[in-house]
Amino acid sequence: MRKAGIMENLTDAMLVVRMKAGDQEAFAELYNRYKTLIYRTACLISGNAADGEDIMQETFLKAYLHCGELRSDERFQYWLLRILNRTAWAMLKKIRQEFPDEHATEKAEAENNLLTEHILLQKEQYNEVFQAVMQLKYKLRIVVILYYYDGMHTKEIAKTIECREGTVKSRLFTATIRLKELLKHKNIEI
Repeated sequence: MRKAGIMENLTDAMLVVRMKAGDQEAFAELYNRYKTLIYRTACLISGNAADGEDIMQETFLKAYLHCGELRSDERFQYWLLRILNRTAWAMLKKIRQEFPDEHATEKAEAENNLLTEHILLQKEQYNEVFQAVMQLKYKLRIVVILYYYDGMHTKEIAKTIECREGTVKSRLFTATIRLKELLKHKNIEI
């Protein structure tokens, strides 16, 4: 028990150093810190919980096997999200999934069960927006998910998906226009 408490107090960079040295408990702590973010993002990208789970597992496996390639221990989160992006891209390209699970957001985020009419309306609109996001091409979808769902800044997204910040901004602009087109008949404004 004492060692687990020690692990919880270490920074990501400290845990990465230990993981690179073969400490599996350090990897377990990093996994516990990031599993919710990675799973949620993978579900949002893939459109369903089953593929999200596969993408998450593959992402963490690659992170563990290639941790020695991480140059900046302080940038673990962005490196992990970069692996997630590449993994999701490859897996979805292979699957060529065109029909997302419309309940993926509910499965990815445990929400309370107190549903009033207002909350039901918000959920319905949220699902409509999510379905529209899932219709975007992958390169547009990933920036929308990282920006709006995960709250990342454009500079962080650019580092994560390995492109210029201007490209991220352009993709966000293009995605916004496309989403407005997809949602205009639903009376939902973005």
